[in-house]
Amino acid sequence: MAAEYSFREFQENQQRTLDQTIQTFQAYLETRQASRALKGSMHWKTVKGRQYLYKYRDRYGRGHSLGPRSPATEQLFQEFRRQRQEMAARLGHWRRQLREMARFCRAALLHRVPDLVVRVLRRLEQEELPGTPLMVMGAQALHAFEFAAGVFLETPKDSPLWSGAGQGLTLLAAAEIPPNKFLGLLSRVDRSFGVRPGHDLTAANQHGFLVRVLRPPTERPPYKMPVKDARGVMPPPASGDLTSLVNSPRFSQVVIGRRGDPATMVVPDPRALALHLLWLSQQEDREPSKKIRDRCRAAALAELILRYLPQYHFFSADLRRFPAEVARNLEKVAEGYALTAELEVEY
Repeated sequence: MAAEYSFREFQENQQRTLDQTIQTFQAYLETRQASRALKGSMHWKTVKGRQYLYKYRDRYGRGHSLGPRSPATEQLFQEFRRQRQEMAARLGHWRRQLREMARFCRAALLHRVPDLVVRVLRRLEQEELPGTPLMVMGAQALHAFEFAAGVFLETPKDSPLWSGAGQGLTLLAAAEIPPNKFLGLLSRVDRSFGVRPGHDLTAANQHGFLVRVLRPPTERPPYKMPVKDARGVMPPPASGDLTSLVNSPRFSQVVIGRRGDPATMVVPDPRALALHLLWLSQQEDREPSKKIRDRCRAAALAELILRYLPQYHFFSADLRRFPAEVARNLEKVAEGYALTAELEVEY
């Protein structure tokens, strides 16, 4: 199993470029959030020979009157225009900064995530769907942990770890999503997306790229980890299904797309996802090739957590749930890093 992947740590300039990009992206998101208060438009409207100031919420003309023309409404109108101009200038500034950082990210070889995945994630940031934020599943979710840990998972050509990663995006929702809203969101990314017959929440574009949304079939209360340094909730030891993932804490990380563009990727707690992948690999009705792939991803993610995300605590019992040869490797990693931590505290 160990030969199927390795970790390539970020160089200093890569980590510095990523940190600067994240700061710029967060400033852009904060500015865009502030701009929502200025959404819509203001216009003077003549009614029965008298002018009124109207505030419109959308392009369909829905809005309301702010009163007849007067010094107060004149000032309100001028202030609104001033704020809109200032906000447009601020957004333009941060967009230019992001374009500049995209060049740096490409030069630093940080452009990792498929472009269409990033475009869908950026659209999800702008749309309000039930059950949001949607969590990314499958191989694409590993990118969030790579960027959080400052490493890239390297594999030989025949490794199953990234198998099928460029063919689709799987999302997990905590609530029902209307199929028309799902397709509408994807259509704004790529007009060729169409819903697959019989699968309302699965769509494909003209190149065969699939986007699907999963919904847990049942609800179950979350399981509280009884240890002080474990943050949040985790699935109960005997489970690993989608309900457990929905009940796990969310993990959010900025990732970099193939064009150098940043996007926020929301994924399940890394420990919960590793155990879910392990659970999938042990299901009797799972295809053999997928079981091998799931097992490889589970082992790689567990080792990444132990090496680079020590703030996430694994129980020894959790590690022993992996296949024997994998569990031995993970426990050696855990023991090695526990010893290193003790030495750091001592000296």
